[in-house]
Amino acid sequence: MWRIGIFIVGFSLLLVGVYGWVENVWADTLVLSDTETAAANAVIRCQAGMAGSYPCKNVDLLAHLPLEAIGGGGEIKGNDHWGWTDPETGRDYVLFGLTDGTAFIDISDRQNPVYLGKLPGHDGASLWRDIKVYQNVAYITADIPTASGLQIFDLTQLRDVENPPVEFSAGNHYDEFGPGHNLWVNAESGFLYVFRSDTCGGAVHMLNLADPLNPTFAGCFAEDDAPLSDSECVIYHGPDADYNGHEICFIGSDDNVSIGDVTDKNNPAIITDFDYPGIARAHQGALTPDHRYWLLSDTMDEVTSGHNTRTYLFDVANLDEPVVLGFYEQSTTARDHNLYIIGTTMYQTNWQAGLRVLDIGRLPATNFVETGYFDIVPGSDSVASEGAWSSYPWWDDGVVTVSGTAEGLFVLRPYSNQTFLPVIRQVAE
Repeated sequence: MWRIGIFIVGFSLLLVGVYGWVENVWADTLVLSDTETAAANAVIRCQAGMAGSYPCKNVDLLAHLPLEAIGGGGEIKGNDHWGWTDPETGRDYVLFGLTDGTAFIDISDRQNPVYLGKLPGHDGASLWRDIKVYQNVAYITADIPTASGLQIFDLTQLRDVENPPVEFSAGNHYDEFGPGHNLWVNAESGFLYVFRSDTCGGAVHMLNLADPLNPTFAGCFAEDDAPLSDSECVIYHGPDADYNGHEICFIGSDDNVSIGDVTDKNNPAIITDFDYPGIARAHQGALTPDHRYWLLSDTMDEVTSGHNTRTYLFDVANLDEPVVLGFYEQSTTARDHNLYIIGTTMYQTNWQAGLRVLDIGRLPATNFVETGYFDIVPGSDSVASEGAWSSYPWWDDGVVTVSGTAEGLFVLRPYSNQTFLPVIRQVAE
């Protein structure tokens, strides 16, 4: 028995030693190019609840580009962002929305991102700019009273940028609508959805992306008179057999939530409308991977009702009759904004409370577990719609990027995404 005890103690010490070595190697060799280790800037570890000056839990800061370093600052604020990985080179790029355009940042070297330049907005400035990607093309819209439409940008232009930063130009422009509040691309179906434009009754303007650089109008989905906010459209594979294989949209608006079948673009149909106790502005939500549950950020309920940050949970096993299961209430008072789900992890950007990483693996129970956070607005937990706008958690090494309205771009590493051995990424020069 004493030999077993010695073995366990010895093995435990070995694991501690290996883990410490792994942590050091991770910090020193997070990203490799073909010719050199690119780690000139040190990782700022989350220790004792802080990463430098930022409150945190289990999230390290790999890099931070202030707004002034990516074409913003002053009256030029930041907003939403998206990501693109070049399928030929493996390089990663952030597409960062600004009041007056879109900034492009190469984050292939996680600790040394490079600002490549800016694409000016099509017509005027806007606090709301949204960007989505299909194949190697970015689609950009802005919620602006003057005509904006859809900028169409060939992302392969980012491969050979000399002497950055430069000013880019969009190759094509779609002008069949003016302002657009949000976009969604369903990569599985090849369709793009524009929400709250000045067409289709302010509802959903649908585009066919069969020719990605030249999208064509596919139809309108005029849901009702409530201003729409955002949506997720998927090829449904959930438990409701009546709709398996259909293209289904889950849409938030100012006074309700809608589920719609947009499979037939000539005849899209509402499946159901519903609300929930305390609804203020059903902003944006995401399905769990099995399409059984839908989680929603209401971006105004903290203001109208005065409670802490809440995320609402719905059982959508029967699309005709969704069930409100309740809500998860966080310890913060900030408003929630955008959320995305990968596996059983939810990444939520909550304005003044920053990025929140939540384990939702106990559904349908609403006792989520906050496994990490990174607050990009230290010292404030107000209900102001400023701070962390959105995250992009789909980078292949588990890194999460966050865009801030006045704070710029953050490249973060949640611990829960870290493999035991360091991930060494090979990227082409």
